[in-house]
Amino acid sequence: MKTKEMALISTFAVLTAVTARITIPLPVIPFTMQPTMWTLSGLLLGSRLGPASQLLYIVMGLIGIPVFVGGGGPEYIFSPTFGYLIGSVACSWLAGRIVEKWRSEGIRITRAKNYFAGLAGLLVAYCFAVLYLYALKNFWMPGEGMTFFRVVTVGFLTTIGPDLLKLLIVAIVAERLQASLPHLFNSPAMQRAN
Repeated sequence: MKTKEMALISTFAVLTAVTARITIPLPVIPFTMQPTMWTLSGLLLGSRLGPASQLLYIVMGLIGIPVFVGGGGPEYIFSPTFGYLIGSVACSWLAGRIVEKWRSEGIRITRAKNYFAGLAGLLVAYCFAVLYLYALKNFWMPGEGMTFFRVVTVGFLTTIGPDLLKLLIVAIVAERLQASLPHLFNSPAMQRAN
């Protein structure tokens, strides 16, 4: 892996940690700015480096660096929000993969295309998050059961609206960075994934 690639992965891992600190406490699942980095990492870094940045962020937290919303350490796998962290990797991969596919077909990456790719990634992340929360509350933590409808309400419906609005900003930022810094964000690292 080249130094530039390692720097991009590290930068987006740190940015994800920073956005974890921008939070509004809600019951069970807090509202954070992290989804902006999940999607932006995929849109800008592609399906290889984007997910690597999210994996680095997860590893940082699991080894004890307090980068997660609730701190850090291996016990965080029992947090109701850990499914979002797993989903962040899938989100970044899918958003990046869609953009790479379009680029390989010669399709210009527009704001709308970035929004669609980011939306696809977010929906996959939410699938991981909801399923993980349901399993956690109903199988791993006996006595704390939640119906699937309640899990969908808490883990998806309460946060998807603001995330869709944040995705508009992400799509605009991604489009501008892709256009103004093509040597960085339309790089061979993205092309190798094809």
